[in-house]
Amino acid sequence: MTMTTHYLKIAFRNLWKYKTQSFTGIFSLAFGLACFVPALYWMRYETSYDGFYPGAEHIYRIYAVEKQSGKVNEMVQEPLVWMLREQFPATEAATGFYPETNVCSAEGTPYIRLRTLLTDPTFFTVFPQMFVGGDTQHPLVARNNIILTETVAIRLFGDVERAIGQQVKSLYYFMYPPYTVTAVVKDPPPNTNLPFDAIIFYPLQPGDTERWFWKHFNTQAYVRLHPRADAGELAEQLRDYTSRLEVNADIELRMLPVSDVRHQMNANLIFTLNFVRLFVAAGILLLFSALFNFLNLHLDLFRRRLRELYLRTVHGASGGRLIWQMMFELACAILLALLPAFCFVFIARPAFSGLLDIKMGMSELTSLFAVCAAGMMALILFVGFMLFGHLSHLAMRPQSERKTTGQPVLRRMAVTLQLAVSVAFIIAAWVVMMQMRFVDRKDVGFNRNGIIQLSGLLPQMERSLRTALIHELEAIPQIENVTASTFEPRHNINLEEMVTVVEWPGKPSYEKPAFNVIPTDSRFAETFGLNILTGRWWNGAEGNKIVLNEEAVRVMGLSEPEGTIIRMSVFMSDADYIEDYEVVGVAKDFHTQSFRSRILPTIFRQSDLQGRFVSDNILYVRVVPGGEQEAIRQISAILPGIDATMAGVRLAPAGERPPQSIRTKRITTVFPIGGGLPVHFAVRYLCRSHGLHSAPP
Repeated sequence: MTMTTHYLKIAFRNLWKYKTQSFTGIFSLAFGLACFVPALYWMRYETSYDGFYPGAEHIYRIYAVEKQSGKVNEMVQEPLVWMLREQFPATEAATGFYPETNVCSAEGTPYIRLRTLLTDPTFFTVFPQMFVGGDTQHPLVARNNIILTETVAIRLFGDVERAIGQQVKSLYYFMYPPYTVTAVVKDPPPNTNLPFDAIIFYPLQPGDTERWFWKHFNTQAYVRLHPRADAGELAEQLRDYTSRLEVNADIELRMLPVSDVRHQMNANLIFTLNFVRLFVAAGILLLFSALFNFLNLHLDLFRRRLRELYLRTVHGASGGRLIWQMMFELACAILLALLPAFCFVFIARPAFSGLLDIKMGMSELTSLFAVCAAGMMALILFVGFMLFGHLSHLAMRPQSERKTTGQPVLRRMAVTLQLAVSVAFIIAAWVVMMQMRFVDRKDVGFNRNGIIQLSGLLPQMERSLRTALIHELEAIPQIENVTASTFEPRHNINLEEMVTVVEWPGKPSYEKPAFNVIPTDSRFAETFGLNILTGRWWNGAEGNKIVLNEEAVRVMGLSEPEGTIIRMSVFMSDADYIEDYEVVGVAKDFHTQSFRSRILPTIFRQSDLQGRFVSDNILYVRVVPGGEQEAIRQISAILPGIDATMAGVRLAPAGERPPQSIRTKRITTVFPIGGGLPVHFAVRYLCRSHGLHSAPP
């Protein structure tokens, strides 16, 4: 203990004596570790989705791919789930469900938006849940059964026990009886592909049902395989299964591990997995650069003290004792670096969480920091031990024998590596800056300045009330145009908007390209400032008129597109509902997704004969330059005025986070209209300097 105290005094005395050099190495190491830990946490978070379920390595997602177009359909047919259980021995369990957003009401709560899963009891055989109240054995046995998460149950009814037996009424499906709460489960962790607030009983169709059900893709399917089952063999059996059944020869079925669903089937992610890996790789390079710097500086300090170490050997110190002293002093410097590193991670945790759009638990982050710190400390001490052996041997020799020319080879190598890493960082930073400059100045093809989005109107909202809302918006002096459309900037394409049942004159029989169909109204082009190359946009009084973009004209090979009759499915890819549409104009290509995605062939069609309102209930408002904030204020003020009984409603932030491809400001209000049906508005302001980009392409 006396010797340790003595070494501690020597360590801090020398750190203070060479304070500039010592603390430069200490704080560089702290900064490198503080940057690496959040990056590693992010990587671990992104690759652990649904890994908390028992036997997650045996859970697979089943999805469909169209053979001709290559279009991926995340959904499958309901009867397939039954067939997976009955006809494939490798399958231990299988389930299907339909996720949707449901607007409901309950006692004392006139409006709540819930993420629901419509499924049957087989859901728990693949994705077991932790029950905290109610019927834990058979919670889903009737059509009106509903299971709530703990947070929702407490929010609606005060506590879990009181929630059991209570009723929840759907405002979307108001013609059906209310749901009865049968059980309450723990909230799903944030790193899941299956987020939900409620689970509603929905019986899946059996495998021997009529063929009509095999034409509709409306179910997400998952299977749990037996531990010894061959996933590759099952994938081969499933590939042409629908063809062998003679129910759908146009698709093939594929399997995907549940751990890969997050980054291979999520169409609205901000960052790709490769980007996350590059981020971690950059953190590793930064940490190693800090390690080189730390070791170089402290080894140089020990070299300066060779005379001191030599005097200790004169007084009887052995080589092992010298190594122990240097290791102790190095460990003290490392511990001093860990303290500011942890403080920085703790302070910056909210910023990292918001920037990366993930939840960073303090306990998990602390555990990861401890593991990284221990590993870094072990690595430094190991390298230090190897080098200190040489230093102790050198210190025990007389000074006349210690004269050398030039720098040690190891030191030169470390400096060279540190320089190489620094140059790599400078080049990488320059490339990222050039990419961000490109993204910020790239012409997206429409005027993105001064557009406000209003979303969240219920489908049951009466047309007269919608018309009143439009008139109120148009009366605001700062507003120039109002349009309704299903169009919404995304990071990747929404598969539900892709149509493959499209026919045109001269189309080869073997081609089946996928088109992005955007239902909209007559003022869309004017509101977004689209460039109409030839022809015109339709007016509200016309019938089946469409406008193509340049890419659609190229895919169809039309030399004179105006006046061409296009036959297209009304209900996306359903070949049983085809109508004729006349091309009246061609719009210049514009970006609707991330710059990582190519511009798709796009067809703009009227949302209905009136060309005014759409089922997705999204309104876009163009305001005069500089009038965005005032327009948002006035829109927020008039929303309660649509129903005078709720004029005093309080504004509150929306619970749903918008895509980060658009920097947004959201303002919401809730008020009942049309016989007690509420309206939930979200006002989102598209900033002037941010468009459709999400991350550097």
